[in-house]
Amino acid sequence: MSQLSTTSPSAAPRMQLRCADARPFRRRLSADWPVVLLSLFVTLSLLTACTTGPQRPAPSPDGYQALAADLAAALQSGDFSGLAIDGDPQAALKEYQDATETMRGTLPTSVSVGEIRPDGKHAIANLNQSYDFGNGSWAFTSSAEFRYAESAKSWRVVWRPSIIHPELTEQTRLVHDRVAPRRGNIVDRNGKAIVEYRPVYEVGIDKTKIPPEQAADSARALAELVKIDADGYAAQVAASGPQAFVLAITLRAGQVPEQIDAIPGAVALGTSLPLAPTASFARNLLGSVAQASAEDVANSGGKIKAGDLVGQYGLQRSQDAVLRGTPGHTITLNYRPGAKPAGKPATPTAQPSKATTPSSVQTPISIPATLFSLAPVNGKQLQLTLDMDLQAKLEDEMTRRSGIVTATMIDVQSGGILATANSGDQNGMLLSTTGRYAPGSTLKVASSLAYLRRGLTPDSTVLCSGTTIVNGREIANHPGYPESKVGWVPLREALVDSCNTAFVNGKFSAAELASAAASLGVGVDYDIGFDAFFGQVPMSEDPIVRAANSFGQGDTLMSSMASAGMSASVAAGRTVIPHLIYDQVPSSSAQPLTPTEAAQLQDMMKAVVDRGTADHYKPWLIGGKTGSAEFNVGDAVHAHAWITGYNERAAISIMDYDGGTIFQFFPIFDTLLK
Repeated sequence: MSQLSTTSPSAAPRMQLRCADARPFRRRLSADWPVVLLSLFVTLSLLTACTTGPQRPAPSPDGYQALAADLAAALQSGDFSGLAIDGDPQAALKEYQDATETMRGTLPTSVSVGEIRPDGKHAIANLNQSYDFGNGSWAFTSSAEFRYAESAKSWRVVWRPSIIHPELTEQTRLVHDRVAPRRGNIVDRNGKAIVEYRPVYEVGIDKTKIPPEQAADSARALAELVKIDADGYAAQVAASGPQAFVLAITLRAGQVPEQIDAIPGAVALGTSLPLAPTASFARNLLGSVAQASAEDVANSGGKIKAGDLVGQYGLQRSQDAVLRGTPGHTITLNYRPGAKPAGKPATPTAQPSKATTPSSVQTPISIPATLFSLAPVNGKQLQLTLDMDLQAKLEDEMTRRSGIVTATMIDVQSGGILATANSGDQNGMLLSTTGRYAPGSTLKVASSLAYLRRGLTPDSTVLCSGTTIVNGREIANHPGYPESKVGWVPLREALVDSCNTAFVNGKFSAAELASAAASLGVGVDYDIGFDAFFGQVPMSEDPIVRAANSFGQGDTLMSSMASAGMSASVAAGRTVIPHLIYDQVPSSSAQPLTPTEAAQLQDMMKAVVDRGTADHYKPWLIGGKTGSAEFNVGDAVHAHAWITGYNERAAISIMDYDGGTIFQFFPIFDTLLK
């Protein structure tokens, strides 16, 4: 038993066996042979350990896979902070910036890791990259090498420019050029160009043409000449670089003052912009175009860049996405500054590592080289229902009006707006389509329809009293209303003579009046692609407000566009919704106007022109209705004056904010309907 203890495995360490003095085991086999064999096994194990040295773990494959994912994320975000680089990380970052600074911030939309080919302490991974430009995409596969760093016991990226794109080298870079699309034209109903590219001149100071000390004086002189803020422009010129051209103003052809030649450094550079035929033509309707502001860029979700033309207001703004188009893109491989070799150029190729497969070796290409090209998609043409000649005539007539006068003319069958304008420049607002004014007695057309829907006819009698009391409030007819017209009268005559009390006495519910107005296109909001107000006939429960609403006062409001639509609905025999964009015709959501109702309203509106308050408009109208809506300015009483009506071709509505005589409207009718 003592021999077993001496040679047992637990006693083996006391033998102090060293690799240097280990000797062959020569003990003769005896009856103790199991113990001998066990000792031999221990000795051989020690000898084997001494011969091979300590065992080290193999590099983990998880390391290069995770690193490949990190690299893909860095390429997609442009953020390489924290990425494990083999060598100097700052040098790698500088390489990345040198190769991509002319990409102007354009990054891959997606980068995914493809096939990975490991080879011991090296690995090659494919990186599938894609750039999405909206109307097309650019996709390619680059490759990256990863190396296991013994000292750090981790994987590192072996940085090469070809990681960004397979054709890139230390001498080349990627250049992204964004090609602006051509903005779409705006044309009238006959296809005649309203807005198209027309010649203009960009007037400003070219700082390369003057010494620095001259810039301030030239800037102020030019600002005073073209009538812009001198202090602001001088500050802008001072803040610009020595090679800058600083725009002061853009002028149409023929508007550049001759005195510009006397100002050192002042130049006028010819170009073109989408413009109407004159600066004033349909200005409040069409709006304007200018280079994108910082706010435009920030709110565009990447679709708009600095320098793009965008709509500022009006149709140019509301239809900007249609008119603007989609930019094109070109990605070019070119030399970095100072890197172009002398003599015949040839693209050097990156030296492949020992783990690189033959398929990843670059083939030299001619520099510069276009790697990707996507043509711009020009903006679409926008066709309007406007008649350009009628619009020009109406605007010319409106220049002769003082105060606020609005007018709209629409096609009675389609509802397309033929011409619309207001007097003066109302801070970019087109009041003829957006104005909110009490319509007065013109709304009695809708009240008449409410009566008809109760089963009355134009010959049915209604009470036209001298006055009527509603919730303690006395309501009267307009001053001078003839006593001979007071009493029970046919509904037709109540409209002909514009009896207020006849409609108040109807005691229409809020729903009755609102529904009748909606059937004539009034009081329901429709999206017609630009700012427009279709009027309001609110569902008030106040009996006094409901009474006033019935004759177009109270809380009722209307624009001349909505008023013209009301007359067009009567003329067409169906609900007509005014619209301006040819292919954006809204559908009525109201109770349909029946043929019988339309015929009865036509009969009544024709009588108004034949022998009623609109008889002065016989030369131009078949049917119509006048209106007056009082309002106070201090102690003085003023009134909006209205006329709405139709003939075979068109419906028209005109409003003067501060009254005047009906005769002032005659020249406008002559202009549009003669």
